Amino acid sequence: MTVGPLAFLPWDSAHFGMRIGRATTRQLDNEAWRKLEEACQELNLDCLYFLAAAADHVTIAALLESGFAFVDIRLTFEARVDEVPSVRKQEGLLFRAGSAYDLEALRPIAAGSYRRSRFYVDPRFSDERASLMYQIWLEKSLTAGFADHVVVAESSGRAVGFITIHLDKPSGEGNIGLVGVAEAARGKGCASGMLRHASQWLAARGRDCLNVVTQGSNVSAQRLYQRCGFVTRSVELWFHKWFD
Repeated sequence: MTVGPLAFLPWDSAHFGMRIGRATTRQLDNEAWRKLEEACQELNLDCLYFLAAAADHVTIAALLESGFAFVDIRLTFEARVDEVPSVRKQEGLLFRAGSAYDLEALRPIAAGSYRRSRFYVDPRFSDERASLMYQIWLEKSLTAGFADHVVVAESSGRAVGFITIHLDKPSGEGNIGLVGVAEAARGKGCASGMLRHASQWLAARGRDCLNVVTQGSNVSAQRLYQRCGFVTRSVELWFHKWFD
């Protein structure tokens, strides 16, 4: 449901047990905030998400003046699929398509891999519900077609990592949704190997560009993507506004 400059988010609202919306506009001044606030009141929102360009100082100043809280830096990286470097065969690692049979092993990884996201930063969201959200996202990706493909890394017969891939980008592009690696498998080339397999899967389907999002505080993820040939595409800031 869209009302003026915002969209009501039924899934987020049901999952977190509160009425949540997201601004459809990316720019804000005092007049635009008045219209947005009226739409929030009409939908009786508890929380509003707003994503602003990091260089839009007018919008950022208006958000802070209007009582929004800054919660996250959103970095988008991109790479050409043919420039993601090949990786040497890692001893003991197998890369393959994921399936529902991997859920038992991968669910705990999904629950603990995204502690830097805005849903953990904002204390008004339950950590338990945030962890469950990512587990549901993974489950739907493996079993309900939410992702177009899931690459899994396997070690000693057990799944130890995953990457979800989506083709819902403009022609020629693919998008990575979730990246997760078990703590014991980190530093062994697991993530870079999955990225390479993701790029090969996309290339076989005529895509030449791959996008991935991470948090500004997640330096290790940024370094991973930079090593694999990704460059910064955009820098944006997430804000939350609560109505009590």
